[in-house]
Amino acid sequence: MTEPPAIAAFFDVDGTLTRTTVLHPLIWYQKARLPWWRFGLWFVGLCLDVPGYVLTDRRSRTEFTRRFYRRYAGLNAEGVSRFHRDTLATTYLPRLYREAVERVNWHRGQGHRIILVSGGLDLTLEPLSEHLQADHLICARLQQRNGILTGELDGPAMVDEEKANALRRCADIDLKRSFAYADSISDLPMLRAVGNPAAVNPGPRLRTVAEREHWPIYQWHAP
Repeated sequence: MTEPPAIAAFFDVDGTLTRTTVLHPLIWYQKARLPWWRFGLWFVGLCLDVPGYVLTDRRSRTEFTRRFYRRYAGLNAEGVSRFHRDTLATTYLPRLYREAVERVNWHRGQGHRIILVSGGLDLTLEPLSEHLQADHLICARLQQRNGILTGELDGPAMVDEEKANALRRCADIDLKRSFAYADSISDLPMLRAVGNPAAVNPGPRLRTVAEREHWPIYQWHAP
């Protein structure tokens, strides 16, 4: 007999599972890698770019993602990956919402697949995915040349409608019976792609939609 389609729980990462943004992993890495004075100069440059990032993000999350990830150009891919694997306990884990862990464990206990869906990078998120025993990680990837990151995405930015498209490509998942958790209005397409959406620590726009649609609204807290 053919196995029936599985039920999945799809989790956004930044702002949903963890109290982080897409900027945090690069800041952590550069702070550990650079001398203090070089990091200070680098960080000032990042801060000066933040207003432009905010405006770009409001206009297009895809454009913001592509623009920000160019800051990874020239970095060693293995070095970035190894750093995030070695420092998980002091980077992501202290910022992991305790209720998120409980919810992931509940879904696993129900026999649901755990799938993380993020605009973040595979090099930074794979250790967290393994820690949560996720079945799959859907995220962004950067092109490499001889082990060096080019700063250009290898594929589409995993944001907005592309997240929903990624869910629809999960052919063995019953989306109508599946769950999705997210915090941003930009994740609305992903939430609408499943039968059981929920808003986590939502901003005003997503909260308005969630209240209108009678979706569960959760407030999760870091440990």
